Amino acid sequence: MTSSILCNFWWLPWLLLPLLGLAAGWLLWGKYKSMITDLNVTIDGLNSKIKNLETSLGECRSRSADLEGDLALAKGKLREIEGVSLKVAKSPAVDISSAMVGFGAGAISSSSDAVRSDKYAWLTQDNLQVIEGVGPKMDSVLKENGVNNFTVLAAKSPEELRAILDKYGDNYQIIDPTSWPRQAELASKGEYDELMSFQKQLDAGVAVGTITDSKFEKMMMKATGIRSFKNNDLKAIEGVGPKIEELLHNAGIKTWLELSQTSTAKIQEILDSAGPNYQLADPETWPKQAELAAEGKWSDLKEYQDFLQGGR
Repeated sequence: MTSSILCNFWWLPWLLLPLLGLAAGWLLWGKYKSMITDLNVTIDGLNSKIKNLETSLGECRSRSADLEGDLALAKGKLREIEGVSLKVAKSPAVDISSAMVGFGAGAISSSSDAVRSDKYAWLTQDNLQVIEGVGPKMDSVLKENGVNNFTVLAAKSPEELRAILDKYGDNYQIIDPTSWPRQAELASKGEYDELMSFQKQLDAGVAVGTITDSKFEKMMMKATGIRSFKNNDLKAIEGVGPKIEELLHNAGIKTWLELSQTSTAKIQEILDSAGPNYQLADPETWPKQAELAAEGKWSDLKEYQDFLQGGR
């Protein structure tokens, strides 16, 4: 009887094995599910920390930019103080009686000549960046190829300059050096008024049909502290010329305040969308400059710009 019953349940061992497998699988799944839940919680925590770190990094970068600006202003003030101290130390005592001798038309003329000379005292013969179309990188390129001053540049033909530029790849294909020798000739002869008039017909060194700002005049204003910019004239910003000002205006940035509140990334996006002609522009300092202009801090802006080249 017992053997008969056992025979009828011969399949039980075969059923038991799958049931044990299911039980083991359920236990393992429960264990791994708990592990997955814990890992997801850990990942969420790490993502939150990363987000907080990215926010902190952005704040650090912003603070770093502000500190760099403050440092530049401090250096400018220090240099100004040192310059004043040096002038005081070197200034001879004034003999009023001898200064009055011969006072008249000749004396007035001499005084006028001295003022005119001082007005251009900042300009040196190797300052090729006063040439419309020549920026910091181009200045280095020219000097690497022996073009070290206005006289040498004036003697070069546009074809010779083109051959120099062609050595440096596609980034320099868009640059037109046609007007550089004439500008350099005027600069080498000290014909600065003529240079300014000539540059007003150029944009990035190329003749255009409209009147533009003279680069030489802008650099002279920067060097002498003279300001003639109209309110919200974006060209007051070092690195911004008529074409870039037009781009910014088209993008809705029409005031110093608006420019100061625009991120560098957004400005770079505007420049990039305008094509390769603007790839050498660097807008990193433009918001800081615009902030100083918007607040009317012209002396601070001048000191800040004294440490910049093409807005860098």
